[in-house]
This record gives sequence, structure tokens and C-alpha cells, in this order.
Amino acid sequence: MNMERFSSSKSGVRIANDFRDNLIIDRYEPLFAGMRASKLKHLRSANSEDAVTWNVFRTLRQIAPMVWLPELFNTAFAPQSAAKERDHVESATVDLWQSVAPPPSLLIEGDEGESEIDVVIETPSLVWFIEAKLGSDISMRTTTRSNRDQVLRNIDVGSYYAGTRRFYFSLLISKDDRSPEGLEAVRRYSDLSVLREHLAGHRPDGLANIAGVSTLRWTDLIEVLTGAAEVASRDDERDYARRALAWLGERGLVSNSP
Repeated sequence: MNMERFSSSKSGVRIANDFRDNLIIDRYEPLFAGMRASKLKHLRSANSEDAVTWNVFRTLRQIAPMVWLPELFNTAFAPQSAAKERDHVESATVDLWQSVAPPPSLLIEGDEGESEIDVVIETPSLVWFIEAKLGSDISMRTTTRSNRDQVLRNIDVGSYYAGTRRFYFSLLISKDDRSPEGLEAVRRYSDLSVLREHLAGHRPDGLANIAGVSTLRWTDLIEVLTGAAEVASRDDERDYARRALAWLGERGLVSNSP
């Protein structure tokens, strides 16, 4: 490794001079050209949750969905839900940092910009939003609404975005004590009556398409990558998974890698 490409912050965190040096895949993706400067700066840090999210989910995007998606979905939701959602898995898409507009009826009550969703997994029959946290907690309010936390907001915009498809939401965290507000929000909104009470003013549909709200851990992603490294049918797909595991291991997020 050429250490001249890295420096250290005052607290000792390794900082890449070029954010691409923190990425192991798709370093020259065109979306970086239009990305805000603050996000690109954050990607330079060795502790960046954005870099971890990119390297893990962009790796999974290169691996056949049937290899990893059913297992990850089964971990996040009840087995009966996972069995129901096996249709169309082979055509699943994975997108990162997608901007999603709020329900138009919400804007009658006040301004709200688009939400940037960390991970969006879609098939013809479902939409799954994943909000990824590594060492941080959720935002508890928006600029104009003090009681609209990040989980509530993502579920609201996600359910509207999904349309007639079933909608799922997961909060992805590293440790419980790093995201206590997020864990409490997931617990609260798993009760759909609470969701409907909060959103009834602009969601007369009653959010009928919401099928699941859950928590995931980064260890769950490590497990599906480990499985992919062993059972993916293509050599290149197994190599993608092994490279991601090695990178995670260098950052202390996985103890062993194949």
C-alpha cells in the first residue's frame, strides 16, 4: 500500500487523499461526479459508514441475487415472509443513495426535500429500503418537523414509492448501544397502528403495502458475503465476496475471511 495516498486526522483516523482509495469496487462510478462535496469528503475516512455501505452492497450487486438475497431477507424478516418473497429474486436490483421524493400530500403541511436512501433493493413485487448506520444513530427530526425521525420518514417515502408493491424497511446497525434511538424507532413503528397514527394526516391509504419493519446487523451482511464466497457459481462472484470480506477484516469488522 502506498501510504503517501493517506494521512491521519488529529484523532488518528486514517484519511485517504482521494476517496477512491477507500473503495474496492466501482471507483469510477459516474454518480460520484454529481455527488455533494461533504459526502465525498466523508468517503475519505477509514471510519466512513458510506465507504462500508458502498463496498458491501456494490459487491453484492455483482453477485447473483439468488445466492444472497433470500438469506439476508430471511434474517431480517419472518421465514413466512421470506418464503412469500422468493418470486422474482433473480431480477432484483440494488441501488445506493437514491433520492426519493416525499408523498405530495405531505407538502401541503410544510416543505420537505427528497430523502436519500442508503440502499434500495427492488423486484417487480417488492421494495426494500435499508438505512445503514455504523457508528451513529438516526436523525430525530427534519428541518420543518420536530417529530419526524429518520425511520418514520424513510418508511413514509418508501411506502409511497413502492406503490402497489409490498414495502419493507430495515435499519442496519453495528452495535445496539451505537443506535439506541434507531432501535427504539424500529420497535415503535413495527406496530403499524402507531405508524398510521403518525402519518394519517397525509396517508389516507393507511400504508396498506407495508409488510415488514426490522433491524439488521453488519454481522448479517458478513454472513451472506461469507456464504457467497463459498457457494456462488462463478469464480468472479466468489472473488468479489472474498475481497469485500478481506477489506472488512482490515477494518476490524470481521475477524476471519476466506
